[in-house]
Parts: sequence; C-alpha cells; structure tokens
Amino acid sequence: VTGTFTADTSCPALSSIRRQANPGNITIRPGTTYPLLGKNKRDATHYQIRIEDASPSSRWVGVACGRISEGISNSDRPLTDSDRNNPSQNSPGQNYVLAASWQPSFCETRLNKPECRSQTGDRFDATSFSIHGLWPRPVYCNVPRNIEQLDKDKRWSRLPELDLSPALRQELAIKMPGYQSYLHRHEWYKHGTCYSETPEEYYQETILLIDQLNASKVRTLLVRNLEKDITSQQVNQAFQDSFGAAGKVRISCKKVNQENLIDELKINLRGDINPRSNIADLLAAAPDVNNPGCRSGQVDSADD
Repeated sequence: VTGTFTADTSCPALSSIRRQANPGNITIRPGTTYPLLGKNKRDATHYQIRIEDASPSSRWVGVACGRISEGISNSDRPLTDSDRNNPSQNSPGQNYVLAASWQPSFCETRLNKPECRSQTGDRFDATSFSIHGLWPRPVYCNVPRNIEQLDKDKRWSRLPELDLSPALRQELAIKMPGYQSYLHRHEWYKHGTCYSETPEEYYQETILLIDQLNASKVRTLLVRNLEKDITSQQVNQAFQDSFGAAGKVRISCKKVNQENLIDELKINLRGDINPRSNIADLLAAAPDVNNPGCRSGQVDSADD
C-alpha cells in the first residue's frame, strides 16, 4: 500500500508482529506522519510504515494507533498478466537468502582453518550442506559500533559469546563447521540481529531450513556425483523435484587447480519463517535469482 500514516497515539513500532520484536524500543509520536508501506492483510490489524531513524526502518503499528491516507493497494488492484506470471511479487513477508556451503570445496583453499584441519570423509559436512548463514536484507541491527567494527575486522573470537542452549550449541557445531572459527558469532551480529531477538531462535530456524535442504534430492544429487561435474540445470531440477520451485538458487563456484568447484548455494526465500515453516512454501514465494551463477561445477569430496 502507498500513502501516509499519521499517528494519533504513542504505540510500539514492531519489526515483527509474530515475535513482537521492537529493536531499539521505537515508538511512534502522536501527530507525526510516516510513509505507508503496506498492511498485513486485507482486513488489516497492522500497518507497515517507514521510520527513517529506526533500524530496521520498516515497522508495524496497530491500526488503532493512527489513521491512513491510502494510495494504491497492491491487494485491491486488478491482477495484471505480470502478476499472474510472477506470483512471488505479491507474496507477503520478508526476503531472505539461505547460504548453504559445500564444505569440502570451501576447505580446498583454507586448509589452515580449524574446521578444515579437522575435516574427515565421515564427518557430517563431508556429504551434507552446512550452514553459512540466513540473511535478511538489513545488517547490524542495534549492534554497538565497537562490536560491529570487531566483526568487520574479522576479529570474531573477540566478539561477545552467544547465549545458546547446550543442545543447540552442540548441534550448531556439527551443522556449521565454521563454528570452530567463530562464524556463528559473526553471522549473529551481522545478520541474526536483524532476524530475531535471540541467537537461539535465529539458529533454531536456520537449522530447520538446512535440515530440509539436506533431506532433499538436492543433497542426493551432489552426494551421488562426488568428484564429477553437475550442471545448474540439474541443481534446479532437483529443487523442482523436491520443492516444486526452480530458478531460486544462485550456484557459487571457485577455481582450484583448474577445476571449477561448487562451494555454495545461495537460495532465495520469502515469507515469515517460524518453527513450522516448510521450505517449499518459502521457495515458492521467493523471487527468481537475477544471476544463476556458474553453469556447471565439480562436486568436491573431503580429503581424509
């Protein structure tokens, strides 16, 4: 929806309705007019507005908190041929990228990293996708500047430790090998702070997604073709067969000893991610990738 929202009363400005998250404890000011971005459904309970000095700037406020001067509503206007051909453009929710690493390729040029020195052919990440990160659009939400600078300087071991349950910490250390190099701290402060209020929730739901990817024909395709080349068409067909959605993944490759190795999938998702989310729904709602990445690459195997 386009238009403006004028506040009648002081109300919290939420970054997430479901989580009731309010980074920075932002409230709207009575009498102040804000750009109107959308509403959560046709019979709205919340309006989405932009608050320029907030991070993230897109916030949700209750409909009773003010009044709107509404412009064009995407939900009310007639469907065009473009809408019918691109249904993801009309799907609610935030855009995300799930970055899933193929660790054997990653380690080919990073042999001194702890997670690479300890990698074996029978470890989880030798034949499964591992977590690089889950990335919403903004970064560093309400992160103190000194912490942000530590992260940007790659001094991740000096970042504050995360409050994670023992069970989650143990699982994360397996499914995110970079945990040994403090990747989990980096990903939380740069990306997770814009996703949820706690690292526990951020990583629980990231693991939910990586588990679904690893239970699919996408992982099977790579495991059955170790030390062989596969094409982007094969990868997209595996996404189609498993989730009913192709064209949502960018394949990242790197050159090692004249071989083009697949080292990561960057997967577009869209929607409200929660503990019951089905990755097929998030893929169906997501926009297609602008750049599909490398056309073919070799699936590297771990060196014992």
